[in-house]
Amino acid sequence: MWCNGYEREYVLPDANTLKQIIILEGLEASIRRTPSRTHWEHVFQMWHDWEQGDDERTVVWIGCDITQGIVPLTKEERNWRDVTGWCYQELVKRCERVDRVWCGLVERIK
Repeated sequence: MWCNGYEREYVLPDANTLKQIIILEGLEASIRRTPSRTHWEHVFQMWHDWEQGDDERTVVWIGCDITQGIVPLTKEERNWRDVTGWCYQELVKRCERVDRVWCGLVERIK
């Protein structure tokens, strides 16, 4: 539901609005399945190009920070963590806005 802040009226977005907002969640899990930097660079560019094709389009990426804590023991886990960090850096380069949410608090990074 969307809230019109001026009238305090709650309305559902229409079908056209829903087609223009894409939310991609679980990025780190997807990277684990395909830990290829070149693959993700292509995916990010494809979505960026789609978004730039129309001012009404918005792509929202949601990923968890997996860089905290102990460095993984296995080579595969370390590679996943490294590739995920690199992917986040590449994604941030293309984004107009970046927010970090920690314990329910939002920090604008870009």
